[in-house]
Amino acid sequence: MSSTLALSGFHPSRVRGSGANSTGSSRYKIAQGTNLAMYSGDLLKLSGGYVTPITTTTDYAVGVLQGVHYVDKVSKKPVWSRYINSSVSSDDSNTYAIVKDDMQASFVIQADASLTIGDLNLNFDVTLGTGSTVTGQSGFGIKAGSRAATTAMVRPIALYEVPDNAWADAYTQVECRIQRREDAVYDVVACVVSPI
Repeated sequence: MSSTLALSGFHPSRVRGSGANSTGSSRYKIAQGTNLAMYSGDLLKLSGGYVTPITTTTDYAVGVLQGVHYVDKVSKKPVWSRYINSSVSSDDSNTYAIVKDDMQASFVIQADASLTIGDLNLNFDVTLGTGSTVTGQSGFGIKAGSRAATTAMVRPIALYEVPDNAWADAYTQVECRIQRREDAVYDVVACVVSPI
């Protein structure tokens, strides 16, 4: 499996300190007729109050897309899907993204090249790949060549332990945490302390 490059975004793994966990998702609005397609496993950010896929490696993520909900304009029926094409609008003007946004959540993701055990707790940028309308799955992955001890989007915390996946494989799969999160951004305000 890790000898084949098949970037498919972020897959929920667990909440730190516990076993498998599928809870911790929230509903966010998607702008009507947005010009960006979104796929299950994409990292999302907030922009003007709406969620949209991250577009640069310096964006701050709010979470990972799990699926979308809207009302089809032609059939007038609700649609639940793993992805949404660009320019789709809901008939009731309410297009929603279901987002895994728990800050303690970890995710399984594939790297675009080899990772080793020495990469644990280093930080990495992500590839901004296009998803598939066949599977509805993201095209995001870890950019292996971006490893750094400084700030970046994700941090591997463990090897994804499945058959045919090992450290130093051609396209290693790892469990990681999102480091560049909107919930963790703080503004620093300068102040001057002087005698009273």
